[in-house]
Amino acid sequence: MVTIFTAPLATPAQLSTSPSQSSGVPEPLEQKLRLVACRLIQAAGILMELPQPTISTAIILLQRYYLTTPLTTSPLLQTSLASLYLSSKLTEHPQKPRDIINVFKYLLSPAGPFHPPHLPKSSDEGKKGNKHLYYVSEGDYTALKSLLLSTEARILRALGFNTTVNLPYTLAFNYLQSLGVLTHSSPSSSDEQGGLSNPLQNEKLVSTTFAYLTDLLSSPSQVYLTHHPHELAVAAIYLSARDHSVKLPERWWEVWDVERETLGFLVVVMRGGTYVGQGNGKVWIVEEGVFEEVDGGEVVAIGADSVEREAERLREL
Repeated sequence: MVTIFTAPLATPAQLSTSPSQSSGVPEPLEQKLRLVACRLIQAAGILMELPQPTISTAIILLQRYYLTTPLTTSPLLQTSLASLYLSSKLTEHPQKPRDIINVFKYLLSPAGPFHPPHLPKSSDEGKKGNKHLYYVSEGDYTALKSLLLSTEARILRALGFNTTVNLPYTLAFNYLQSLGVLTHSSPSSSDEQGGLSNPLQNEKLVSTTFAYLTDLLSSPSQVYLTHHPHELAVAAIYLSARDHSVKLPERWWEVWDVERETLGFLVVVMRGGTYVGQGNGKVWIVEEGVFEEVDGGEVVAIGADSVEREAERLREL
């Protein structure tokens, strides 16, 4: 039996009565906005070539922050910026505020990948020289940097300066090694001794396990806040092994102190996917505007006023 000590977990009461819902934000809207934040941070981290642990840490910090602070008082965009900035320092991959601001500005601009294709575009938008669409002036940068730093301080105070984030990626890889499903000896023409051991013979098993863990960051169940990293790692391995028809020992999850009921719940959550609105359409993100459903997807505006307008509309339905 192995006991893993991690950061404090969220309680069911914290999840069922979030500050955002208490302030009038409906639960479906809150879930939608959390998904938007995950996608923004993930996209920004990829563009900045940050490692996945840095991106995951930023997402978990944001989710923890909104357990204590409503979306109506701390807008999503500035919180996403500050979370990624804080995470980059915590994981020893520090980024300049200007770089983070520029990347988020690009992502939300008409030139970025999140721009809704149905919205009207300017005549010169398709030209190669479209940097003016996401240019940040010195005045705007100074204001955004000040807002980023103040939001970072608010996050730290709200978390009680407890920024410990335990991730399951390393645990999952170590568990796979312990189960003996990553290596086996195979003959190689370049080896005169008769065989070499390929340490990543089942590299697809590793990548699929990590993919499950990364997708789980966007789950509306927020299991990263309610379950320990070793439990998440075991559930991801269980599903990955089934996907690739890899046979594992009987009741192997008990070695790492994971109950069958916990494993079953996490498997259901992982198989359930992420929240994407009413259907399976694409979600486009804009900074200002109104929430709008379009053919094949949905437009989500993340400005503070937009969130309040959508919350009011849903209350009137």
